[in-house]
Parts: sequence; C-alpha cells; structure tokens
Amino acid sequence: MTTTQQTDVRSGRAGSGRRIAIVALTCATAVWGWSYLATAWLLPEMKTPSLVAVRFLLAGLIMVAVRPRALGSLGRRHTLAGLGLALFLASGTLLQVEGQHFIPASQSGFLVSLFVVLTPLVSRILFRTKVTKGVWAGVVAATAGLAVISFNGVALSLGSWLTLAAALSYSVQVALLSEYSTPDKVYGLATLQILGTGVIAACWAVPAGIDLPDTAAGWGWLSYSTLLATLGMYGVQTWAQSRVSAAGAAVVLACEPLFVAVFSLLTGASLAGRTITGGMLILVAMYLVVSADRPAPPPFADPLALPEPRTALRHEGPQDAPGPRQP
Repeated sequence: MTTTQQTDVRSGRAGSGRRIAIVALTCATAVWGWSYLATAWLLPEMKTPSLVAVRFLLAGLIMVAVRPRALGSLGRRHTLAGLGLALFLASGTLLQVEGQHFIPASQSGFLVSLFVVLTPLVSRILFRTKVTKGVWAGVVAATAGLAVISFNGVALSLGSWLTLAAALSYSVQVALLSEYSTPDKVYGLATLQILGTGVIAACWAVPAGIDLPDTAAGWGWLSYSTLLATLGMYGVQTWAQSRVSAAGAAVVLACEPLFVAVFSLLTGASLAGRTITGGMLILVAMYLVVSADRPAPPPFADPLALPEPRTALRHEGPQDAPGPRQP
C-alpha cells in the first residue's frame, strides 16, 4: 500500500469516527432534553443546589468505585484540565439557575444558547483553534434556529447578565473539553469533571441544607438524572469531544431545546410553528457541521497519463568508463 493510500485510509477512518462521535453527542443531547423535564418534575421536591449536588456527587462516586485508579492515571496536565472543566460546568449550571429567578424561562433559554456563538470564539482565543467556514455556517444556522424557538425579546437585567455569564462558562467548558479530552483519558477526565461539579454545587447547597425526594417517582427521576443524564452522557460527551471540535460540538448541543420541545408533546404541550421552523434550522446546522472537514476523495488515476520521468542518470565520461579489472 502506498503512502497516499495509507493517508486516504486514515482520513476515512477519522471521518467515520467523527461522524460516530456526532451521532453519540446527539444522543446525549436527547437524553439531556428529557432530563430537562425530569428536573422540572423534581424541583417541587428538591431545591436546585441540592439537585445538582446530589446527582453529580452520586454519579462521580459511582465512577470512582467502578475504576478507583482512573483519577490517579490522569497526570498533572489532565488533572488541572479536569478541575477547570468542573469549575466552569458548575459555574454555568449554578449561574443559569440563579438567573432563572429573575427572567422568564424563554429568555433564559435564548441567552444561555448563545454559548453556540461564544464557543468558537473562546476556542480561537484560548487555543488558536481554526474554525472552518462550514462550521461557522452551522453556528449561524443553529443560533438562528435557537432564536426562532425561544426568543421573545430581551431586556437586560441582573438575571440576563447572570445567564450570559452562564453561557460564557459553558463555552469555556466545551472548548476545554475538546482541547484536553483524549481517548485514553476519557474515563478519568469525565470522573473528575462530574465529581468536581458535585463538590462545588454541594458547597452552595450545604448552608441551606440538602434536600432529598419525598416520593418514589422523585427517586426514580433522580436515578435517571444521576445514572443516565450525568454519569452516562457526560462520559459520552467527553469521549465524543476527543474527536469533534469545540465549535462542532456546540452546534450539536444546540439541539437540546429542540428535544425538550419534542418531548414536551408527551406531557400534553403543543408544537408551535416556530419550534418546527427553528428545528429545521438546527438540523441544517448539524448537516453543515457533519459535512465540514470531510476528507477530499483521492484523485482518479488517469490510465492514459505518461509516467513521470525518472531523474536523469549521471553522465558517464571517459574517466567513468569501466576498464579492465585490476589484478
């Protein structure tokens, strides 16, 4: 196999792995869309800081119990990255929740979705990551789709600024994850991120007391949020972003409001025309991201093309002519 053929094979494998990662990240976004409803059903039984602390702490402790040496194998560089991921994930979650006390949910949803635009900018500033035109087009389409779904006007207030800060925190978290996540560090990095987020949230929840569900249904939704939405899907995100750029991941994550709207149909809600329109724009954005950076097909060999001339042989002068063998 020639070097060109080997390069083409590797490019094809990389492209296939990237598409699988995008599908996995989309599935994670769907699970988080359903967990949004689970969170809404849990809030009457648990305060938000308690909910975040319990689900992340339990998920992190389970991951440590399954592979106790995973954290120790990270090394200094990935340990610092994991702590940074936990800091920005926890900050984004807590700032978003705090902002919802001051602004409507629709306005909060639009403002926090601006992380789709902020992520490629943050990635460019922090890591000088190049963003292709196709991904930028996907960012624009996803932002437009999110605006159609959730934008009802924005009046800047304390809640608006808190939510914008949450969007910035999420964008840094996504950028860090794509920069530092590698296939051999996925489990340890996901464990540290989840466990660290739980510890930070617990520091906020403990002064007011940690609540637990009062009903069997509440415990069921807490189990779903802990095991699937947190332990499982943040692990999937960490793995997927070792293969997908930060900007591409942000566009895929923009599907969450669309999944929330679709799953809301099961609770008796109606699907508005603007939700359908916005959803179509988000699907277009995902197509643009999947198509971006696709390896170019190898050029067709021309059967009529003449072979390239070989390098000219060294001219043999009289001094180079073979003579009789010396005795």
